[in-house]
Amino acid sequence: MKKISILNTESKSEKFKRTAMFRLKFWTNINSKPSHSSEAFWNRSTDHRIICMVAVNAALNQIPIEFSVSPNRRDVISYESIRRLCRCTDKTMRTIIQEGVDRGELKKIKNGRETYITGTKSLVEVFERFEQAWINLYKSGEPN
Repeated sequence: MKKISILNTESKSEKFKRTAMFRLKFWTNINSKPSHSSEAFWNRSTDHRIICMVAVNAALNQIPIEFSVSPNRRDVISYESIRRLCRCTDKTMRTIIQEGVDRGELKKIKNGRETYITGTKSLVEVFERFEQAWINLYKSGEPN
């Protein structure tokens, strides 16, 4: 079969090429996890990742002020703020959040008519494992 290239690959540095291979290996590893895996679930879409990361940061009491309920309340995030961050429909966002609650990785907090979320200890541990996997792959010399 004839080699087809739409890009002059010689113009790309070896480090750039290794980084591209590193990313491919990392994401195919995530995608190979069982569907019930928390790492696979929270990486299913960009919206899953956004919801996961705002919940992790809420659990760490460090929601950015522009997304926070108030400057003194950085441990929860409102559905309204999440809605602005996500591209999915409101129904899809609510489904992702409910699945996270059902998994024990998100916690809903009702306050009158408002609903907020935060991450649980379990979600923070998932994030730590995910980040450690990234660090380990990086340290193995793949992208250098």
